Amino acid sequence: MCGRTIIGEVDWPQYFEWMSILSASSTPIRHSWNVAPTTINPIFLPAEGGLIGGMARWGLVPAWWKKPLKELKFATFNARSEEAAEKPTFRHAMQHGHCLVPAKGYYEWTGAKGNKTPYMISVKTNAPGFCMAGLYTRVSLPDYQGLTYTILTEPSEAELKDLHPRMPVMLDESAYAGWTTGTPLAALPRVSPARIRFHQVGKAVGKVSNDSPELILPMGD
Repeated sequence: MCGRTIIGEVDWPQYFEWMSILSASSTPIRHSWNVAPTTINPIFLPAEGGLIGGMARWGLVPAWWKKPLKELKFATFNARSEEAAEKPTFRHAMQHGHCLVPAKGYYEWTGAKGNKTPYMISVKTNAPGFCMAGLYTRVSLPDYQGLTYTILTEPSEAELKDLHPRMPVMLDESAYAGWTTGTPLAALPRVSPARIRFHQVGKAVGKVSNDSPELILPMGD
């Protein structure tokens, strides 16, 4: 599961340098250390000759959905990678809507209900972040027009199993081009477990309205 991510303090020029994107949305990126579903965030999607940057709503709206967005009552911020091709909600995007979702990290909670402990998971890199495998749609609804996306998940590996049984599909840099041009997910390498880092953070992250760099600090700092 991946229900909160971290963008940090980035802008389009940093993403241009990192990903060599061809063009980007004119909408500035909202700096955030506590990104929640339904917010508008950057994604990278395929275009002729490379990638472009777009701003998209987190929570995929199926291409066949024509009613107002406010009537979409089921959660679509994550999609199980092993089931997405068969699910009506994600089937079309799994065939035609591969994208990359950049992040500096994400949060996960573990422990007993009512007393869960939050952790930040990140990837060791010199880049402005890493990319998760995503799916996107472009929709025109009575109350929303634009891009929407979901983050693909898979069973957790290595030490992340102790935090949560599922994790986002964190692609190795060598897999970015393959994913956006239609290579099956099973054929693409993931970030090496040796590069994955995690540490406990304060419970303030549980409140969406809390959004500052202090949220990602290890407990005790």
